[in-house]
Amino acid sequence: MATDRMKLASIVALTLLIHVLAGWTWSVAGGVIAGWLWSAGGWWRGAIVVGGAWLALVAYSILIATGPSLRLHAILSGIAGGIPSWMIPVLIVMVGATLGVAGGLVGSSARTLSRRRSTAADTDNI
Repeated sequence: MATDRMKLASIVALTLLIHVLAGWTWSVAGGVIAGWLWSAGGWWRGAIVVGGAWLALVAYSILIATGPSLRLHAILSGIAGGIPSWMIPVLIVMVGATLGVAGGLVGSSARTLSRRRSTAADTDNI
């Protein structure tokens, strides 16, 4: 149990690093890694990993630059049709979690396919 939490925390940290160095589009890689490591339930672990990384980045932005972040949220809420500005960070994290679900599904599917392929290759050699 503690090992799973450590794995999850390590992948969140790796996802943060990927997000900062390569850009937000590559943060889905954290979901793929989570899906690969946990083929059963990889989709929700991917959501936790990528959504958690995005939550940390949003929280960091709000803590470090509170005024500019709140102004940005107000502007984005006006663009989004007048939704409450507090919903903007929630939507941002939900987008990250959705990317994590997609990455987790890809990772768990890839691991399942690789297992099937290796099993099929082993039976062909018999």
